[in-house]
Amino acid sequence: MAEPATAVRVPRSLHHFAHDPGLPPVFEVSSGTSLVFETLDCFSNRIDSPQQRFRTEAELLTVIGAFNPVSGPVAIPEAQPGDALAVTVHDIRLGPYAVTLIHDLPDVDAPLGDTRICPIDGDTVWFPTSRGPLALPARPMVGSLGVAPARDPFSSLLSHPRCGGNMDCQALRAGSVLVLPVEVPGALLSLGDVHALMGDAEITGTALETSADVTVTVDVRQGTGAAMTAPHLDEPHRIGAVGCAHGVGVDDNLRSAMGELRRRLTAEYGYLPAEAYELLGAVAEVTVNQCVHGGWSSVHVAVPRYALPPHISTSD
Repeated sequence: MAEPATAVRVPRSLHHFAHDPGLPPVFEVSSGTSLVFETLDCFSNRIDSPQQRFRTEAELLTVIGAFNPVSGPVAIPEAQPGDALAVTVHDIRLGPYAVTLIHDLPDVDAPLGDTRICPIDGDTVWFPTSRGPLALPARPMVGSLGVAPARDPFSSLLSHPRCGGNMDCQALRAGSVLVLPVEVPGALLSLGDVHALMGDAEITGTALETSADVTVTVDVRQGTGAAMTAPHLDEPHRIGAVGCAHGVGVDDNLRSAMGELRRRLTAEYGYLPAEAYELLGAVAEVTVNQCVHGGWSSVHVAVPRYALPPHISTSD
């Protein structure tokens, strides 16, 4: 996709490491504006050689400083508490290479850690192995996209049950729409942690991490955020919700996403509560985005649009 001529670019130099209602915005834009978020990878682009190996996370942090820089925040003045902010992802242009690494895994034979630099050539990621490089089709996705909470700032490495953040949801890609409830004036939107490729559950805690330019459009949906209990993530062929509270298990986040999606089926599509529940039992599609030690879990639940009647509300 060509970058819109009127798009506002958010330089990767304007990044931070927490979703904080006290952070001053780097830009203010109107609802309907297109933005290009330039992003660093989750290691701040400081890992570029397979010789950079780390026995422990503490060793890694001495090089990168902190995990998951996110660019922004951007304020949308029309967005006020009780509203929702819809972020449509149009395009994700990947950097020249992706990084993946492991450390502190006693059941893996890599006592010095392991780091792999994966060149990106168009739509192909070259993954080096002892058997030769593998040509893997890229599946660009945004790992972290969030707004500021009303209180209690949270690290950009974590996620928030309503405000999003580091959800690592594969469905957050070109063509999708993420809807987040607004808790502070202006919303304070930030974006980062792009992946060239990530397996379900991200079991190592690291995907194929890369820098990127991400083109989005922001739209304020007035008065529709107050009832939301979890982010909405919709695609052309299905609607969904994300359970992304940090520090709880997959089962809790699955229940959260299912509950919010059931509410959507009744509020937006007119289903009775019982039949909405039964419909989820019949057609729900579940993806475990994260299942990582230390309390990282995230679940996306979706319903195909073929199972939906005409929309009856303007919420999303």
